[in-house]
Amino acid sequence: MAEDKGNIAVVEFKSVARGLIVTDAMLKEANIGLVLGTTLCPGKYLTIVEGDIAAVQKAQDIADRLGGRQVFSSFVVSGINFEVINAISGNTVKLLKGSIGIIESIQMANLINAADISLDSAEVEIVEIRLGKGCGVNSFYIITGDLASVNEACRNAVSFLSERGSLLAFRVIANPDRDLLRWLEPSMCTC
Repeated sequence: MAEDKGNIAVVEFKSVARGLIVTDAMLKEANIGLVLGTTLCPGKYLTIVEGDIAAVQKAQDIADRLGGRQVFSSFVVSGINFEVINAISGNTVKLLKGSIGIIESIQMANLINAADISLDSAEVEIVEIRLGKGCGVNSFYIITGDLASVNEACRNAVSFLSERGSLLAFRVIANPDRDLLRWLEPSMCTC
């Protein structure tokens, strides 16, 4: 199943300008693809790249070296479900199924791993993943599926996040009201 898994490097910069310059160098010097490059609140820059493990580790090394004190955090996540990578890129499921689960964390690396755990442990799909953008420092993801699957996926993700002290909140909503569902799709904004 190696084709279902990928590797990402995530780098959060304290400076938008430094983030842009270093991201450019990462893309030029390492054999990687840009998954996400965006500003964060307040005045930070987030870069997520994907590729083979050696390439993403090289990209992280470049970021740490050139970013210096302007690197707020950097990490590599290997063996991650491509659906998580696609969700980070903004490519998510458009049709909601029965129930939804919302998982919220203050730590991006753990949240990305929790999303991977959700997908690997139950028949769910990601509706949205938002990494500290438009939400201050909080990051979250929303999954959809039948109630039993959403409960199982949330239980496993919550266990993982709780063990690491990075769970902020989670909720499962069985059969969400149509008006609520109507507003979930537009929430995939770029703010």
